[in-house]
Amino acid sequence: KALEERYNEPADGGGGGGGGRRHPAYRNMKHPVNFNLGKISGGDWASSVPSHCTFEARVGFFPGTSLDEVKRDVEHCLLEAAAKEGGLEVNIEYSGFQAEGAVLLDEHCGGGEQNGEETEDSNLRRQFVDLLQRSHRSAVLSRKRGDVDCNDGRMSDIEPLPLLPITCTTDCRFYKLYEGIPCVTCYGPEAQNIHGIDESVSLESIRDVAVSIALFVRDWCGLVRIAN
Repeated sequence: KALEERYNEPADGGGGGGGGRRHPAYRNMKHPVNFNLGKISGGDWASSVPSHCTFEARVGFFPGTSLDEVKRDVEHCLLEAAAKEGGLEVNIEYSGFQAEGAVLLDEHCGGGEQNGEETEDSNLRRQFVDLLQRSHRSAVLSRKRGDVDCNDGRMSDIEPLPLLPITCTTDCRFYKLYEGIPCVTCYGPEAQNIHGIDESVSLESIRDVAVSIALFVRDWCGLVRIAN
């Protein structure tokens, strides 16, 4: 928990040995990073004192922090705690999914483009986001009115999509971090209680997203009429 709290502190916040690791994109989130101890097992049978314990945890961390840094922090934390308990033997293994974080829209989270200097990439991202906003608003409006018209003047009645940081994983990071391919945003339907036993997704929102993507592809890529 102490390491988790340090990760959630601002980078210039002092705290617990070297300051926090919070990325500026998450400055308005109360507690964006979580360490989840999701699985514990130990012992051989109910009448003996357990001689071993195995637990598995999911460790979250911010963009700009490498996997190696996180592993060093986790190992130092566990080994230090084991030493305080009389030298418990600790074996640390890494399995399953491992991914570094990525920033997709630098200009919206304290990146270098906030000063107004527009680059070719930032201009392309802006056009992408603007068109996605129009497509989404048109999709929502079409549901409310029963037709699709991107140029309808009443689109101003539909709230624009908020641009928010997310704490889950998206495959966008592969393109951005490792392939040098621009990846602008993660867009999808509205969901509740994700990964919970009662998680759900809005069917209305699924419809809106499907129409929005179709409109976006039409206007971004263009269409070619196929002769009958």
